[in-house]
Amino acid sequence: MEKITGECCIELMKEKFSEFPIYWEDYIRDFGSDLGLHIQMIPFGEYAVDVIKSNDEVNVKKIFDFVEYLLHEGDDDVQTAITTSFLEYLMSKDPDEIQFSKFAKYLGENSIGYCRAWDKFTGVKTKGLWEDEK
Repeated sequence: MEKITGECCIELMKEKFSEFPIYWEDYIRDFGSDLGLHIQMIPFGEYAVDVIKSNDEVNVKKIFDFVEYLLHEGDDDVQTAITTSFLEYLMSKDPDEIQFSKFAKYLGENSIGYCRAWDKFTGVKTKGLWEDEK
């Protein structure tokens, strides 16, 4: 099976998440489409934050199931973009805006592994990511 490429990744996002195309179109209108996959993760991150803030658990789970799918089936560029431009973005959000612990239970094995490795690298312990805090 062929790995999912960056171009396919964005198209899959638009297909899987009916509200995401609005975020994508706003982004394209403001910044264009030639900035690379890592920067193109910004609208997906913004979409995810809004879904998390809405407490829509069904769609939060759907987002993180998709993220896990991309971490398994995406090519190297997709995997790197999802980790550094999506997961790190969520980890860096102000806890007054979204609390990591509100969605940590939806993270898959690969997402948890990456987030914990990032915490170790940065010397941070993200609340809700470690068993002793759940």
